Amino acid sequence: MSDENKRLLPSTMASTHALELLQSRPTGVLMGGGPFFTDRKMVEKAEIHGVIFPWMSAYKIWWWITAIGAIFTVFFAPFEIGFQEEPGTFSDFEGYSEIISTGIFVIDIFVNFNLAFYKHGKIIFERGKIFSNYLNRMFWVDLIGVFPFETIVLLLTGHLGDKGKVALLASLLRMLRFVRLHRMQKLSDMLQFDPRVSLLWFTLIRNFVAVFALTHIEACFMYFLARYHDFGADTWLGPLVEETTGTSRYIVSLYWSIVTFCTVGYGDFAPANPMEQIWGSVFMLINVVVAAWIIGSITLLIVKGDERTGEYRDSLQTLQQYGEMNDFDDAFMRKLKAQLRLDFNNREISDEQVLGNFPGAVRRKILRKLYMQPLVKTHLMAGVRQQFVDAFLASCKVEIFNPGEEIVERGAILSDLFLLVGGVAEIVTFEGTTTLGPKRDSFCEEDFDADEHLRRQKLESGDFIGDIGFFTESPQVDSVACLTVCKTLTMTQASYKLLAQDHPSSVGKILQNLLIKVREMQVALPKGLEVLRAGSSFDLDSSRTYNSFDLESNKSRDELQQRKDSLTAVADLVKMHMAKQLDDQTTRLLFAASRGDTRTISLMCSQGFDADNADYDDRTALMVAAMKGNTDVVRLLLEYNANPNLVDMHGSTALLEAVKNGNDVTMKVLAERGAELCMSEKLAASVLCQAVYDGDISLLKRLLEAGIQVNAADYDKRTAAHIAAAEGNAAALRVLSQNGASLELKDRWEHTAMYEAKKSNQTSFLKEISKLSSP
Repeated sequence: MSDENKRLLPSTMASTHALELLQSRPTGVLMGGGPFFTDRKMVEKAEIHGVIFPWMSAYKIWWWITAIGAIFTVFFAPFEIGFQEEPGTFSDFEGYSEIISTGIFVIDIFVNFNLAFYKHGKIIFERGKIFSNYLNRMFWVDLIGVFPFETIVLLLTGHLGDKGKVALLASLLRMLRFVRLHRMQKLSDMLQFDPRVSLLWFTLIRNFVAVFALTHIEACFMYFLARYHDFGADTWLGPLVEETTGTSRYIVSLYWSIVTFCTVGYGDFAPANPMEQIWGSVFMLINVVVAAWIIGSITLLIVKGDERTGEYRDSLQTLQQYGEMNDFDDAFMRKLKAQLRLDFNNREISDEQVLGNFPGAVRRKILRKLYMQPLVKTHLMAGVRQQFVDAFLASCKVEIFNPGEEIVERGAILSDLFLLVGGVAEIVTFEGTTTLGPKRDSFCEEDFDADEHLRRQKLESGDFIGDIGFFTESPQVDSVACLTVCKTLTMTQASYKLLAQDHPSSVGKILQNLLIKVREMQVALPKGLEVLRAGSSFDLDSSRTYNSFDLESNKSRDELQQRKDSLTAVADLVKMHMAKQLDDQTTRLLFAASRGDTRTISLMCSQGFDADNADYDDRTALMVAAMKGNTDVVRLLLEYNANPNLVDMHGSTALLEAVKNGNDVTMKVLAERGAELCMSEKLAASVLCQAVYDGDISLLKRLLEAGIQVNAADYDKRTAAHIAAAEGNAAALRVLSQNGASLELKDRWEHTAMYEAKKSNQTSFLKEISKLSSP
């Protein structure tokens, strides 16, 4: 496709009827405007019964024939009006040509009565609807284009075959055939939006044909006016009539028409009577509009190219001034200019420029097709969810780098993560570098050839660049420079943090994969030590799995040890970030559970975040939601398989939190999912005794309903019944007894609940105990 096509191709091309006529046969359903149908069997049945469909090859050929016939009409009809010797007759070449062309459009009327059509994106092929649609729309236009108005008028007036003025005036009725030209709009749209056709050449040829057709029509009508006045001396052609033949007269007429169109005439020919002057004036007014359209359409193509060139030159000039102001050296300025040129050359085909025209769903499909394969094959993306991959692609931008340009520099704190998707880059590592020393200046191409203290390793499509430094927020150990033009998918830290919030599980998996990579490097290093002790050469790995830590045979054991220490530090950094990421997301989940934010919880858990992740007190989101009485959150967490029987460091469970805070509905929901208090006997005794001591009968009932051990005894073997008796709490004792509490259990001093009541001299309460203890 030419550059002009890329710039000017409109997004509405698919909606034109001309393109619908030339579409390939559809196979599905399109909602909202396209050549698709719903029932293939019915369509095939309609084909058998003679219905014509726009995608048929035979119809496409026939449509081209009618389009060519319309073009023929533009030139032939005016020529007949001006130059046919016997208007209204069919005895000469012109007459036979007219019969053939008219016959084509008569046949086309019958074709259209059987032609299926598109309506609201679906093909309509019922004969009744086809007949009604064509009869109510284009039939009358097509009928006017083939009806022999001129012949009928001459026949009725008795002038058929005459050469008089009546016959000449009647021949003007042939201009009604110009209604056939409605096909020209469809033809123009089809060629204009066809990417195989150069827009520049199409515009030039279309404009030339339009000018030639207009001047041809003018020439024919000027000759008609001279002929109507019998080529008298008061006509523009009068003095030359004896000196010219039919062909010469047409050439003279066309010459006058073209000269008038392009200028205002040279004075050799001029309208000589009022009718010719009127027609000449109308023609020149039409010329103003047509000339403006032609100049505008051509100017648009030229100006578009000039605008792009001008924009580049302005940017280059601004860069030059900026470099002079900041004293940039020549080598650095050359790099900047080369990068600017590269950006301009690829701007119009960049992903952002092209994909901006598409909705999000289509954009994701395109990104998958372009970059899914290299992305999913990387070590970082192993095991992550598809939703995260789609979001990762959508969050990246495409960047292009010139050969020799550094993508990342040694010692830099990376704010971007790069995935190489095109070209070849090279990792540059300094010999003996084990700590992050001063930052080295940018490399130039001479460094790669002459510096003997550099070790290099190539990176190709599908390799991440700067992944360790990006995720651990640590200085970059090595520099990475482009050997060829490189294309990268680039993600910023801000975009990554947004992804981490919405996809915590996948981000955690990425950090795990990064840790695995570092550990594999650590495992490989001792092998290098053993090889060096044996005096053999050692190469860590050439598969790029271990990044830039490949070692040559002449490297010492000390450097290997330093590398090992460095990798250990990196592994610790990765672990720290994994823990921090897990803590941050767990805090976010617990906070959402506390405030009843089901949307955040659903988003996190649907992306694979474990609903049982706990904070520093081993408290889970389910415990917090139960404590707050957020029953909807409890239900949601249970749907995501949250364990209701986990115990925090204080011995509390989700059910106990609901019990303590009087959340009856939440208790019921938890109990239905098998939740238990999961309490030791001593803790159960402590909770029961405290409830009795406080006189909190409601809490006591909820604890018993939740299944607490009613006869749980503390370290002195005292139960809640002992405390109720000693305190004279008949209500608590009654509740305990009704739920299976034994009043005969003895504590370490062999005292029962009855003894405690007697000891406290509670006569009325003793009677209550007697009633409760009697069979």
